[in-house]
Amino acid sequence: MVCPYCRETILDGAIKCKHCGSMLNLDPTNTLNSDNITTDDIRAFVGANSYYYIQNFSKFTITGKEEFCATWNWSCFGFTFLWMLYRKMYFLSLITFVVFCLPGLNILLHIVAGIVGNYLYYKHVKVKILEIKATQSSLNYVPVLHEVGGTNKWVITLGIVLTLFITILFAVFFSTIIAIMRHSVHSVGITI
Repeated sequence: MVCPYCRETILDGAIKCKHCGSMLNLDPTNTLNSDNITTDDIRAFVGANSYYYIQNFSKFTITGKEEFCATWNWSCFGFTFLWMLYRKMYFLSLITFVVFCLPGLNILLHIVAGIVGNYLYYKHVKVKILEIKATQSSLNYVPVLHEVGGTNKWVITLGIVLTLFITILFAVFFSTIIAIMRHSVHSVGITI
């Protein structure tokens, strides 16, 4: 038998995949969602880590209808803005970037994003796959899924550059503050 999530060979009748850890529900009547989007469609669209996302996406339709269920995504929690850019969710990444600029909401946004990130990505994937199915023939359907979906590899470089820039900015800021404080202490010491 082949795991429907990671495509590795597993024992017949297995309940859980030993390779990716996915729980296996081999009931053929259980579809991922009501729009007949298959796991192969999602695998082709998502690309990297598709088995993780397929497993989490199935939690949103486990009752037979689509509904939110709290899951956790560490990448979305730690790198919300960059993770959304990486997964090609441009509008949501812009919104999170703007919200990050508001003082006091930063940590709250990270926690909420960690909880709802998989669901937001599920909705994004579903909409994009349905758009592609509606506009493409079955011959170029899968290549278009690969092209439109997947990830932006350049976001990793952007993340490294931003981290270095912010680190330098903090170093300059704190060294300036320390220099001003030393100057103030010496000025006060001389006048006394």
